Amino acid sequence: AQDLGVSQTPVREALRDLELLGFVTSEPFRGTRVRAFTHEELVQIYPIRAAIEGVAARAAATRITTEQLLALEEQIDRMREASELGDEATAIEADIAFHRIIVEASGNRLLEQFWTSLSLATTTFLTFSIHRRAIEGLAARHEPILEALRARDPDRAEAAMRRHIEEPGRWVYEALSREDPEPQQSS
Repeated sequence: AQDLGVSQTPVREALRDLELLGFVTSEPFRGTRVRAFTHEELVQIYPIRAAIEGVAARAAATRITTEQLLALEEQIDRMREASELGDEATAIEADIAFHRIIVEASGNRLLEQFWTSLSLATTTFLTFSIHRRAIEGLAARHEPILEALRARDPDRAEAAMRRHIEEPGRWVYEALSREDPEPQQSS
């Protein structure tokens, strides 16, 4: 709270929210710690995200506006430029924005709430941190999704989204499989 120049109340609330999401653990008189995820848990995030965002892409295919399609194109352009410059931070921002636009375009507020509360965008950070292949061809990996949405084809949009998310899930699985120990609890 001191470092951020805020009262302790918002910090406590944020830590409580993080605990509800399973990202931290709290122990009385010992404090709060960041919870380490097992390799299995990290890999299990991807099929959940693929299912949720697949549903979002299916719904968005029939509801997406011209403005939202243009916004998706802009994010792909940002990804392409960031990849060429080796700017991972901007590439990650554009990737998350691309997915958020689709979730919002689905028109399904409950789905949007699940996506946000599960922090599924964080798998983008996970993919980038574990596998260097993530930035290579990032923009091109999003184009089939955009094309399916432009075509207003729900089946194709859902399939493209699922493939898009499942592929880096396999990369992460392979990378973690090469590592020996499971991560330990960090403080």
